[in-house]
Amino acid sequence: MADDKALGRRDRVRAFVPELIPEPQDLDRTGPLDAKEQQQLDRVHAARDHHQAAKWMRGKALEAAFRRRLYRGEDGQRTRQEYLDDEWDGTSESAAYREIGEWRLAKAISDVCERPAPDSHVRALVDVAEKQGAQPVAAWYAELRRHGRQAGHRVTAEVVANLADFLRKGSEPERLEALFVPRQLAPATGKPGEPGGAGRTERGKGGAVTGTVVGHDRGGSFPNLGTSSADGSVPAGESGQWVLSREHVQRLSVWIEDGARTAGVDPEHAAGLLLQALTDGSLQHWIGTRA
Repeated sequence: MADDKALGRRDRVRAFVPELIPEPQDLDRTGPLDAKEQQQLDRVHAARDHHQAAKWMRGKALEAAFRRRLYRGEDGQRTRQEYLDDEWDGTSESAAYREIGEWRLAKAISDVCERPAPDSHVRALVDVAEKQGAQPVAAWYAELRRHGRQAGHRVTAEVVANLADFLRKGSEPERLEALFVPRQLAPATGKPGEPGGAGRTERGKGGAVTGTVVGHDRGGSFPNLGTSSADGSVPAGESGQWVLSREHVQRLSVWIEDGARTAGVDPEHAAGLLLQALTDGSLQHWIGTRA
């Protein structure tokens, strides 16, 4: 038994290597795990955590390459995107900056919880951590997980999104138990297809989100969302360009909210990520292949 414990300690202190993972094979075993099996399970979990930890390390590495301008290459002319194409399997700049924005919180959670968090949990909290700091947000996340274990509750992405909502408002949840209660959707108003009747409402406001895109900047920035005309018609942009109709905006709002809830992130954050993705140069190609 002492030898098994010593071997387990050696596993924890040395760097993880693939050879530590037990070989997959069918074994007809029953009953409690013996010491050797527990060690093998610990190594399986070490592989899991090593994979998650490698993700935040990747984000840190990207930030180092960008901020130190190591991407510029031997001739000093290589751009960030050219570097990503050459060395990071064609990752877009927007995706790279998402990884950069997440790694500090992911590391802080890994440190305080002694194991990494799922990607969806980190993404639900990352905008809060940008404003309030990674360490306090990681501490709240650790408390949430501790309460979940004690109460026998699963800490899902939606539960983490509930915590993010409290912290985003600058308030602390009085009872962590309340975060495990599913969120209620506000009732839709009007009929489907009519203004305000898209089947979803903006959280806390009881009315459908409507708007138009106006003043598109030729320089490459994404247009801003404004308000549609009172009669539901499509107003012209300030520069006379095409704008989104009320129906388009309603459908986009529903789609973004549904996708955000599935991913366990705040809809505002999801909308921001969508705008980033649309401005990385891939939208024109996507439209061209479907036109």
